[in-house]
Amino acid sequence: MSIPVKPAQHSSQAPQAEQVAEQLRSIIGTLVRKVRGEAQTPSSAQSETLGFIDRNGPASISEMAAFRHVKHQSMRLVIDQLESQGLVERAPDPADGRKQLISLTDLGRVTLAQQRNQRSQWLADRLQQKTTTAELQTLSDAVHILERLVADDEAGPSR
Repeated sequence: MSIPVKPAQHSSQAPQAEQVAEQLRSIIGTLVRKVRGEAQTPSSAQSETLGFIDRNGPASISEMAAFRHVKHQSMRLVIDQLESQGLVERAPDPADGRKQLISLTDLGRVTLAQQRNQRSQWLADRLQQKTTTAELQTLSDAVHILERLVADDEAGPSR
């Protein structure tokens, strides 16, 4: 599958935030799907759940369902599948023994790390094949800008 690439349009007018936002949204979505597909690590409820637990630590099924905007029953089914594969385990919540917290097992951590490594390696290979040194530096600079965009900003908006 070939992804159409629009040539950069240079004008004397600065791009509008709305225009850049739409371009970013579109290309980031395409990039994520392409990387997952080419690295053969497709997105799924299971991989997203493993990632959530890895980033946030042990969590209840209710917390994960709320975060993923799915029903508790659907999330429970995903957890049951992950547990049967040995990727997650349940333990009583120390703050409320009636609840259970779901955490990654060692196998879950290894599996998640392997998937992430496959995606990173595919992308690194593609960057080496398709970009110049200057373009790679531009992308590196863009990563820092994107990190600022998603960082929690306690001081409020900055310009």
